Amino acid sequence: MLGNKAMKLSSEEKEILEGGRGKALQLALRTLARYGEAFGAERLVEIQSAHLAGSFGAFLYRTYYAMIRLMVEEGLKVQVTTTLNPRPIENPHFIDRLMLNHQEFLEQSLGRLGVTPNYSCVCYDRENLPAAGSIIAWAESSAVQFANSVLGARTNRNSVMIDLCSALTGKTPEFGYLLDKNRRGQVLIKVQAKRIDFPSLGFLIGKKVVNRVPVIEHLECSRDDLKNMGAAMAASGAVALFHIEGVTPEAPGLKDIFDREPLQTITITEAELNSLRSFEKNAPEMVVFGCPHLTAAEFNTIGERYRGKKVKLPTYFCVIPRVKQELQGTELYQGLIEAGVRITSQCPLATWTIRILGRKTILTNSGKLYYYLDKSEYGTTEDCLRFSGAG
Repeated sequence: MLGNKAMKLSSEEKEILEGGRGKALQLALRTLARYGEAFGAERLVEIQSAHLAGSFGAFLYRTYYAMIRLMVEEGLKVQVTTTLNPRPIENPHFIDRLMLNHQEFLEQSLGRLGVTPNYSCVCYDRENLPAAGSIIAWAESSAVQFANSVLGARTNRNSVMIDLCSALTGKTPEFGYLLDKNRRGQVLIKVQAKRIDFPSLGFLIGKKVVNRVPVIEHLECSRDDLKNMGAAMAASGAVALFHIEGVTPEAPGLKDIFDREPLQTITITEAELNSLRSFEKNAPEMVVFGCPHLTAAEFNTIGERYRGKKVKLPTYFCVIPRVKQELQGTELYQGLIEAGVRITSQCPLATWTIRILGRKTILTNSGKLYYYLDKSEYGTTEDCLRFSGAG
């Protein structure tokens, strides 16, 4: 018994906990068992995929590195498709290299464990696409909400180390959003707006519902709208699951997702959406698109606006690495370079958090980046294009 309530373990799991498969696997399964007991899980269940958040080789994470080193030494491999969050920074300065002095070790070690080096929080764009209803163990809040809400897979908001332990054992504790009862709608969201800025909507919903399951009345939206709205919602309110009537897989209709009357009904107006635009407070000195990473569709749509133009402010496109590589030879990509756009696959949140010296005021259309990053201001995509010189 590892906690206040012992989990029901299989004979194989008991063997692992007793050290029969080595020290590293024993520690990994023990961690998952204690994690599950803390949340009242009765058993461990098999997973179909994992996504890791621990992609930054910061000098602080000594226990993480010690565990990874042991896993590599004992020859462990991930048991399921396992993807990885973005690299923290490209072209690091001297101070960056000091802060991230374990980056090379981390990347090489995760590679030896069999982790897919996709280096993007938008792992679901291609490399890690679980089926509806499948049990997965993902970390990274925006990826978690997309998997739960848009794909209809089932994952909790797992942390660094928990995600890796699940990947290596192929198991996760059964609690939270893995259970039907916790995926039902709780709060009804009505939107009264002719023009909807989806990151703003997600940001406001997160602030209003905080860790509950919102159900939004039917909206016409794209897959990227769902990505950006959900990322903002996860940041501002720790929302790991939302539904949209007639759009997301578990909510064909309102009656299908509510067991009873909503606990609360919230109406969000166009005026509220517009109120999030904050760039008049501080004049932007830089424009950043892509948190979560830009998909090919977003790259093409936003990029077309820069044809034949020159940026007025330093402008960054943070793009899925595979997409960046696939588009490098295109006319649009070269046109963006000529326009002065800087195309990167780094994590914008990490990059401009680390670089505290001489940090500029950033204008972004990402509700997630706006929530987390000091000296950032929020604007719609059109606002960002206008300040950047492509409006």
